[in-house]
Amino acid sequence: MATITGLLGGKPGMISGAAGALAVVVADLTIDDGVLGYLPIEQRLDVLYMTMFVCGLAQILFAVLRLAKLVRLIPETGMIGFMIIFMAQLPAFQRCDDAPRFVECKLEQRKWLTFQDDTSQLILTLVHVAICMAIMKFFPSVPKIGKIVPASLVGLLVGTLIEHTLFRQVFDVSTRTVEETAQMSGSLPKFDWPEVPRDSETMTNIIVFGVTLAAIGSVESVLTLQACNEITDTVPKISDSNQELFAQGLANLVSGLFRAMGGDAMIGQSTINIMNGARYRVSSTMSGLFMLSFVVALSPFIELLPVATLTGVLFMVVLSTFQWKTFNILRYGRLSDSLAIVIVTLIAVMYNLAIAIAVGIIFSALIHAWDSGRHVSADIEHKAMIVNKEEKFVKYVHMKGSIFFGSAREFINLFSVAEDPETIIIDFKDALVIDHSAVAAIQGITTRFEKADKTVLLTNLPTKSKGRLQRTGDHEMLRKQITDSEHLKDVEGGGSAMGQQEYNDETPRSAATTAAQRKKDGKKQPKSLQELQMFNSSVEGVEMELNNLEKMQGNVSVHSKKDEGQFSNE
Repeated sequence: MATITGLLGGKPGMISGAAGALAVVVADLTIDDGVLGYLPIEQRLDVLYMTMFVCGLAQILFAVLRLAKLVRLIPETGMIGFMIIFMAQLPAFQRCDDAPRFVECKLEQRKWLTFQDDTSQLILTLVHVAICMAIMKFFPSVPKIGKIVPASLVGLLVGTLIEHTLFRQVFDVSTRTVEETAQMSGSLPKFDWPEVPRDSETMTNIIVFGVTLAAIGSVESVLTLQACNEITDTVPKISDSNQELFAQGLANLVSGLFRAMGGDAMIGQSTINIMNGARYRVSSTMSGLFMLSFVVALSPFIELLPVATLTGVLFMVVLSTFQWKTFNILRYGRLSDSLAIVIVTLIAVMYNLAIAIAVGIIFSALIHAWDSGRHVSADIEHKAMIVNKEEKFVKYVHMKGSIFFGSAREFINLFSVAEDPETIIIDFKDALVIDHSAVAAIQGITTRFEKADKTVLLTNLPTKSKGRLQRTGDHEMLRKQITDSEHLKDVEGGGSAMGQQEYNDETPRSAATTAAQRKKDGKKQPKSLQELQMFNSSVEGVEMELNNLEKMQGNVSVHSKKDEGQFSNE
């Protein structure tokens, strides 16, 4: 899984594997009281592998159809709640005495570590977590080696050394290690086509769980890619997301054929890798090869690691990737945004990520529809107008906003058959007809007014709105309704029947009228003072005029009004 996605994935440095978001769903296929409880464990595992094969096919189909762009439908408040890494680390503070390994214990057999019954073990577990977190926090600041050696690796080595030299040898107290949690040793994978029962119930479960896992894996992988882009300040591309989906699908398909669980992008490991400086495919590809070597040959070393130290590493991932702005949103944000965060988080923990994201999208979409429906408005005027060369008293409704199922009722309430005049003009210059509910509302108003011998005209319809009306509306009715704005004119004080006032030289004209006349005469409309004619006289003409005035100065005399009462020329 990690090797294939490392080579072909959309983001160099991202690591994929058996992520917790998928493990929660997969567990229902393998546990005794799950949906496949009627099958023996060997057949349940075969069904799991076939389910991963179907999951891979679905993800490849998602990539071919370029469905990664649908992630933009997920609201920000839905993305905030998808982090469940912290919850997955809590079993590190549990113990089980009823089985050789922790993973073999059922949930009811596991017990929480307490200060009353497990004082030493709980304290040392907390010490492991604290030491590892401190190393990851401060080791990168160490000169020279801090930027070369990964802090997480140093934390794991120090934790292992403390566990086996200090805690066990000196204090005679131990914490749970990987060996006591699950078996790590294994062999090279072999091709094996899963043999599954052919009954309808099993096949239905394979398809349903396969598509569900594909949806969860796709969403988490794309969101993890976005989180890694934020760390590296990389501009996200939809093509990278679709490439990641294809790589995830191919990896899951191959995993199902080699008896492996499969998975998706792991935000914890990916974030650690990127934070430690990984920027190329070598790191993510080698993670898969190293994992294979650990399982096949180096499992005795891995089994020495304390689980609490691994928990410390992932706690640091939680702190670095957690959306701290969540608390500001919960306190100061809108109530709907706060509810979306809480709902998505709770459902992701209680059920799975796919259901949580779907509920988050639906909840946010309903809130948006409710708010948008309240924002539709109109400017209404009752005035005389020239409608198709006839002067009529009309109700002119200038709509603003989007008309759809959420605002259709507000739109209908703007009109009254009993009180409105015989002609209604609805101007859609600043409005949009979004869906069939809007089309039905317009047709309903038209029909009611038509029965009362009144007319509803539509003008300034945007191209898309007109297309929606013509696709699902009454074509005959629309031909009568849709009116060009050129056939609608206001009647201004004392105008002619067409609403065009006769002007003469003594009639004062508005700026708009003067501009229109200039356009009609072919004259250019001046855009600045410098373009006015009075500022465009030639310099030669001005100098000539000044010279003429100087010559005339001697031939002009000024007489007192008392003497002659007039001016004369000598």
